[in-house]
Amino acid sequence: MDLSTTYCGFELKNPLVAAASPMSREVSGVRALEDAGVAAVVVYSLFEEQIEHEMAAAAHFEKLGTESFAESLSYMPQVEEYTKGPDDYLEHIAALKKAVSVPIIASLNGRTVGGWVEYAKKMEQAGADGLEMNIYRLAANPNMTGEQIEGEYLDILREVKNSVRIPV
Repeated sequence: MDLSTTYCGFELKNPLVAAASPMSREVSGVRALEDAGVAAVVVYSLFEEQIEHEMAAAAHFEKLGTESFAESLSYMPQVEEYTKGPDDYLEHIAALKKAVSVPIIASLNGRTVGGWVEYAKKMEQAGADGLEMNIYRLAANPNMTGEQIEGEYLDILREVKNSVRIPV
């Protein structure tokens, strides 16, 4: 029986696509998904606001107390010892691409056009075959129409699609 199909421009052997889940956190989990027959894997999401928070916290603690004593400059680990930004996520995508043959779809949960475009480009450079977009925006302004909110989403989508060559 031929179960082949297309999904986001990918020619798949079947319609089974593993959604973002803890299974995608380890290369062995993605290998197990491929061995079980999935035709593509969506990797767990990278959250733009989490990256921003981690980068701000690292910058804050790098300088905390360094004005107190001259020797305090050596108390903190060097910046190179930190993982800042999406480096781990990007390395994980690259490792998955080497380990499996199914398409790897990165997942970005973002909230700003700039963050979307920047991280989408990095995910593509890391080897992602496609990008799943999860737009995080709390629609709490009662004066904003659904059409306006959807327009903002479409603006983000347009910008991302214009910045990468992979399916979005």
